[in-house]
Amino acid sequence: MSGYRRRQDKKRLYKGLGIAAAVLIVGIVFVALVLGMADHYRFNNDNSVDSRDTITYKDQTYTRKGNIETYLITGIDSPGKVQELKEYDGTGQCDVLVVIVRDRSTDECKLLTIDRNTITEVKSLDDDGTCLATTDIQISLAHSMGLDQKVRAENTVDAVSHLLGDATIDGYAMVNVGAVSVVNDMVGGVTVTIEDDFSEVDPTLKMGETVTLMGEHAENYVRQRKEVADGRNENRMHRQSSYEEAFKSAFRTKCNEDNKFPLEVYHALEEYMTTDISAKKFCRLALLLSDENEDEKLSISGTYGLDEDEWQTFTPDEDSLQQAIIELFYEKN
Repeated sequence: MSGYRRRQDKKRLYKGLGIAAAVLIVGIVFVALVLGMADHYRFNNDNSVDSRDTITYKDQTYTRKGNIETYLITGIDSPGKVQELKEYDGTGQCDVLVVIVRDRSTDECKLLTIDRNTITEVKSLDDDGTCLATTDIQISLAHSMGLDQKVRAENTVDAVSHLLGDATIDGYAMVNVGAVSVVNDMVGGVTVTIEDDFSEVDPTLKMGETVTLMGEHAENYVRQRKEVADGRNENRMHRQSSYEEAFKSAFRTKCNEDNKFPLEVYHALEEYMTTDISAKKFCRLALLLSDENEDEKLSISGTYGLDEDEWQTFTPDEDSLQQAIIELFYEKN
């Protein structure tokens, strides 16, 4: 694709976007805790995969793990409930992306958080879902194209799959930012220590104080970026991680009090969420994953920067990305 064509395509993608930092970490964290994942991974790259799903990387041979399950969980920057879209406006980016892999033999889980600004191949879609082109842009934009919510979700799954070596992702949950205060308050609030200066966006969140976040203050804590600290997504992701741990504790307490609590949350999320996960599985896995076991968290290192249109970018380090893929889906021979 020519430079001119790419710029024109990107302008269409960015139309009306304003990179809102609407992060739904509450929905992300909750679903990450309660969704169990479902299997099959393929790994296609220069390290050819043989019939036994074996790869060679840096002179070491690895075989694909058996009996694993995966889901993609994202937070979408749409403030209200999921609605039918009438026209393309460029909104609906995914601001948080979490890939979860569970070993069904041990119930051990590994979580990979993907930076929303990660540059990878993303399909540009027409309003009817027709693929117009494939462009190297921020992965968050995959969910901003097309008018059908399911198509948007599947386009996001496709982009994440491509980033992870064409891994097959078996289930997804795309949760709108409007559910932040709802789910946060259902667990009785989440207690955190404020480590950043929120004075420009929420003066009630005073640096150095320990507070129990409720309602819109929880949303501000996990969502705001531009006027908080250095304004970078990297800092916001760190803040979201601390919130995740506190949320998990609050959620576990509620489940111990009432084993039907996951079903209540699922129903509360339904109007804010596009998912292919059934309520039955959601609830069964909620009780399984809300224990005190530590989940292994992975990340991908890389380079932060700006593209030709001054949008923030994150370019993954190839070795770091490859190592994350192997850690998630493969074991050393």
